[in-house]
Amino acid sequence: MLPTFFKQSVVVIRPGTKEVRGQSVPDWDNSTQKTIKNCSMQPSSTTLSQDGRILGITDRYTCYMPADTDIKAGDRIAFNNHFYTIDGDIREWPSASGRLDHIEVSLVSYRG
Repeated sequence: MLPTFFKQSVVVIRPGTKEVRGQSVPDWDNSTQKTIKNCSMQPSSTTLSQDGRILGITDRYTCYMPADTDIKAGDRIAFNNHFYTIDGDIREWPSASGRLDHIEVSLVSYRG
């Protein structure tokens, strides 16, 4: 169980699928959304790409979510009017009793 100070909500956005040239691909025009409560969004790092001018900004966050959250690689997260892509795999954290305590998701956003 996450601590009670985990009071932020995020929106998990999952793409539908469509067939393109015989392959199933993500369809963001037919996505579903679900609000997840009791999360904690924590800034991780930010970088600036430039060559005398600003070319882009990369923001990274870590989101801690309840253990029963339905989330998977390929989903996106919306938080405070920003959209983040899941960067890597979903990490499950066990408690001292061995039960699943919470989920950790690394997020990245590129602007520029």
